[in-house]
Amino acid sequence: MITMNFFNVLADPDAYVEEIESGGWKVIEAEAGEFRGIQERGMDELAELATVLFPEYEITLNFVRKSPLHQEEPHYIHTDDMHGDRTVILYLNKTYPEGYGTTLYDNNETPILINQAQYNSAFIFESNVKHSRNIKLNFGSQNDARMVQVLFLKLKDE
Repeated sequence: MITMNFFNVLADPDAYVEEIESGGWKVIEAEAGEFRGIQERGMDELAELATVLFPEYEITLNFVRKSPLHQEEPHYIHTDDMHGDRTVILYLNKTYPEGYGTTLYDNNETPILINQAQYNSAFIFESNVKHSRNIKLNFGSQNDARMVQVLFLKLKDE
């Protein structure tokens, strides 16, 4: 399993988050369930950086997800392999509850790696690895609600 952490990812994360907050949020129905607080993104700063760092991959999906406290989620421990080969999570909150981040699991759902969230950092891992938030519940409300940007990368056909 290959994982990567990048810190200070965005040039001006405060402006980036402000631009996201000025956009709208929608609900998306998927096979896995209903996903609330979704903002689809195009070729933004994170996507451009991903194409430079990982030229052998293409972006299959790029979105921001805002998840306030008490928002129900379709699945806690899950994989993303239906979307691509690598998952990129960009943490967009300045403050987090203690222990917040992303946990990776083995096939028996035993934690094998715990990544702590940090504002403007990205955590990248293989999409077929089971993972979840480190804490069961979402957090915050309004502009303080849990917010992450997610990119799915798929290896380009040779």
